[in-house]
Amino acid sequence: MVELLAETASVRSIVLDLPDWPGHRAGQHVDVRLTAEDGYQACTVTPSLIASMDADTLIEEAEYAALSYAGALALVLKPTSLRLVAAAEVQGEQLTDLGGSLGEVHLRGLTWQQVRALFADEPAAMEAVRLAGEVVAAQSLAAALAAPEVGAVLDEYDLLWFAPDELDQLKL
Repeated sequence: MVELLAETASVRSIVLDLPDWPGHRAGQHVDVRLTAEDGYQACTVTPSLIASMDADTLIEEAEYAALSYAGALALVLKPTSLRLVAAAEVQGEQLTDLGGSLGEVHLRGLTWQQVRALFADEPAAMEAVRLAGEVVAAQSLAAALAAPEVGAVLDEYDLLWFAPDELDQLKL
């Protein structure tokens, strides 16, 4: 990405530098894949996550735990940014369960059409998220969850829900 331009209050243009791009024709449509070349680290409700919880845990509680863990993982992977978590409906073959009790998976082939919701920090969380990110950058998710700074972020700042078409409203 070379530049992000604010065209209007709700429209952004992303300027990309694409090696070997021959140019485009007027009216041509180009699809840009959301997927990183090697996929994403993510958290979801896995058998191991469910097994680590009480027997009477509701699926909604397991989903909330996975969302919280994904928020902590965002601190590890992008320590200088506010947290952004995408909730997506994916196929089983897109996931590789990494086997831990925190619901960690490797996700491949994610497309924007699969994204059902976005969860992002409120601007008031910026300082606490920055501090937590500095402490846990490049650590494991388990180590990050043990950090008091991450606990403070998870306890004090909920991730706010956005529809995918509200991406332009996020202040990341």
